[in-house]
Amino acid sequence: MLDEVLARGAVEVDPPAPQVAWAWRRLLATGGTVQVGALAGAVGWSRRHLGERFRAELGLAPKAAAMVLRFERARRLLERPGRPGLAEVAVACGYYDQAHLTRDWRKLAGCTPCAWIAAELPSVQDTPRQAGAS
Repeated sequence: MLDEVLARGAVEVDPPAPQVAWAWRRLLATGGTVQVGALAGAVGWSRRHLGERFRAELGLAPKAAAMVLRFERARRLLERPGRPGLAEVAVACGYYDQAHLTRDWRKLAGCTPCAWIAAELPSVQDTPRQAGAS
């Protein structure tokens, strides 16, 4: 019975408005670095109207969605071998500065980027030795 109700609900959901879908695609394409005002202007809506429609249709306001996209890009960069420094990551991901990166990181991860790196990423000592290495 629950499956029927959920399936019926999934079928009845309308796709987002074309303006909202375009704004989302633009946020994705820019990694969350485009200004919300620029998105609103491009679709011909006010910033407030775009924010309300975006949140109603996608679940997050465009500014919050942009923050998540920047965070995810920063996380991917920090997971790479030979990761760049935090200031370089901040610039690459569209943050104003490293402090802005750290503030967003605390909001979304609950800790600083350095604490996350220490807890989540393997250190050199944790990697297994290669056969034949001394």
